[in-house]
Amino acid sequence: MKLILDSCAFIDIAINAPTLTQDAISAYQSNDNELFLSVASVWELGLKRSLGKLDFDITGAIELLSQNGIFILDITLPICLLVNELPYHHKDPFDRIIIATARINDTGIITSDSILKKYGVETINSRDAI
Repeated sequence: MKLILDSCAFIDIAINAPTLTQDAISAYQSNDNELFLSVASVWELGLKRSLGKLDFDITGAIELLSQNGIFILDITLPICLLVNELPYHHKDPFDRIIIATARINDTGIITSDSILKKYGVETINSRDAI
C-alpha cells in the first residue's frame, strides 16, 4: 500500500512518540508499504520552526527517514487544481494539499486527523488518545 505521512505523523514517527498507534507503527515498519512525505509537510514544519512554534530538526529527520525508505512527493499542478475543487471540510491549506496529493497519487494517509476521512481517502490513525 502507498501511504503519505501527514506532518504530525511524520514528527511522531521521527521521534518514536509514545502516542503512536500500533496500526501506524505496523504501517511504517511493513516492507509491503511505500511511504511518502509531501513537500507541503516540509513547508509547514519549516514555517512553524521559523516562527518558534516547533523545535525539531526537519532536515535531519528527513535524511534519517529517507534512509529508511520514505520518499518526498512534490506539489504538482494537478494537485493544486484539485485543492481548489475540494469541499471545505478542512480549512488548513497544508492538509488540503496532502488530501489532494493522496487522491492524485492513489495513496492512503497516516494521520490523527479524522476529518480527512470525509474526503474519501483511506486513513490510518496515528495517535492513541492521551
